[in-house]
Amino acid sequence: MNLIDWSIFIIVLVTILAIKQFKLQKVSTYSIYEKSTLNYGIKLIAVQSFAYAFISLPGQAYSQGMTFLQLYLGIPLAVVFTIFLIIPKFKIAKTKNAFEYIKNKSNTKIYHLTVVIYLILRILILTISFYAIAMILSILVKVDFKILLILICIGFILLNFIFRNKGYLFPKQNQLLYCTIIIVIIFICIIYKLPTGMYLDDTLSFTASFDKLTVVDNSLAEKDKFDLTKCLINGTILFASILAIDTKTLQIYRQSKYSYKTKDGLILYGLLSVPFQALILLTGCILFTFYQFNDAPLHYNPNNVHTVKQSEYADQYNQIKQEYHKILSQKKEASLLYSGQIYQNYSNQVLKDQILSLTENANKLQQDAKKLIKKANDNVEVNDSDFILLHFINFYVPDGLAGFIIAIFLISLISIALKETNWITKNITHILPQYKDRNANIKSSSISHNIVSMLIIVTTFIITYNIPVFLNLIQILWTYASLFSGTLLAIVLISIYGKSNNTAFYASIIIAQILVLGLYFYTSIHYLWFNSIGLILTIILTIVFTVLTNIYCQLRNSLPTMHN
Repeated sequence: MNLIDWSIFIIVLVTILAIKQFKLQKVSTYSIYEKSTLNYGIKLIAVQSFAYAFISLPGQAYSQGMTFLQLYLGIPLAVVFTIFLIIPKFKIAKTKNAFEYIKNKSNTKIYHLTVVIYLILRILILTISFYAIAMILSILVKVDFKILLILICIGFILLNFIFRNKGYLFPKQNQLLYCTIIIVIIFICIIYKLPTGMYLDDTLSFTASFDKLTVVDNSLAEKDKFDLTKCLINGTILFASILAIDTKTLQIYRQSKYSYKTKDGLILYGLLSVPFQALILLTGCILFTFYQFNDAPLHYNPNNVHTVKQSEYADQYNQIKQEYHKILSQKKEASLLYSGQIYQNYSNQVLKDQILSLTENANKLQQDAKKLIKKANDNVEVNDSDFILLHFINFYVPDGLAGFIIAIFLISLISIALKETNWITKNITHILPQYKDRNANIKSSSISHNIVSMLIIVTTFIITYNIPVFLNLIQILWTYASLFSGTLLAIVLISIYGKSNNTAFYASIIIAQILVLGLYFYTSIHYLWFNSIGLILTIILTIVFTVLTNIYCQLRNSLPTMHN
């Protein structure tokens, strides 16, 4: 970024922090006007959206096209499932959250276990915010990624003391609005910077000719591991679990008093979510087309590039880079010819095959570059797909606007991470009875909150520091969620509709979750299937253990009779 970008970046950060710190508190937070269905629908989308999705999803689409959208097709089905099977039961019970419902229907042990599982998931998700913040900072300053994580950990401990219990620095609905506007601006910038005479319809035709706009395709599914059946089944379970147990989502249900607006808000969420995700993915697909006509870097993570250039492998890296740019020059020439023929409604298969062959050769060189980076520093992460959009913002977005965009992304991520830390802290200190001191005064309660908060930040830092970025951020998010969502949804369903023995239920949850984690670490099963596996295992084990427990009890009760 240049001086203008840095100036805008600093001004935006300071302004948002100052407004949050010094704004006057309203006398009443309640409005005399009843909120609309649209308000609840947008709130649900805002709660379920993450700032790093706007950064990571375009990189996912750049690499694999629109096929990832199949996962989000499960949202409408999850909405139907929630409306008919979950919401009516919560409404009758007048429950504040799913955990309260589970506690009332089972026992305290199962309630505690469910909360612990959910908190583990939320801490894992918090690590992704740490990754994303470090990722953005790494494009601003040439500092080792691990050192950045240490600085972020220290910074969060300080920020947590300053902004404790003050809500979002940057409200979620504002984040959604600004990030959506940013994606639209980036989309327009990409179209504007394409070759002269290449308009939106030509761009889409060019992109579609390389299968980037195909959502459902069995041949593509073999390559990118996203097929419709897998995504629909597991996506439905995943998002149904989120809608059934996520406390922020349930708070929105309560705000609408479980009225018709709850149902309408959910329907609106189901209708808008898929097009919303499609827009972000489409931006990544168009970005693929942009880099067919413009020089793409050999490696998108600038910090890694700096690392290898300071090492003994700098000459080898430069040689690969020279060869890479020769291929890019040939690909650019072929792409211009191909786009001209696309404009004339003619698809030249020879040119298309040439572009694909050149792309494959370029990809091989990128893999060679990653190997050199690993040799230069084995501790760095070479997965750079999350940096693709950031590279475009840094080098191709107009001056000043780039600084604004980076600042919005960064403050959104910091805001989410602080709010999440505060939420987890409150749940550990208040939801779990064994950690709650009912006789403690305000001062000791504050000290307890600060200690727990600091422990959460340090724990998150340790996990982030030691677990590598094994996929892009959005896939890491759904990997973590998939490992626990099936079990959590099963707990809710069994609590609502089942009549199980509590001891059998408790044992089933533990065994099912251990089996899911074991299968994940020791098999090559795709992470999405763990939604189904967790759900089915928990239900089946609960049924089996309950039947066995009942048989055992009957046999034990019949023994005195037989003896007499």
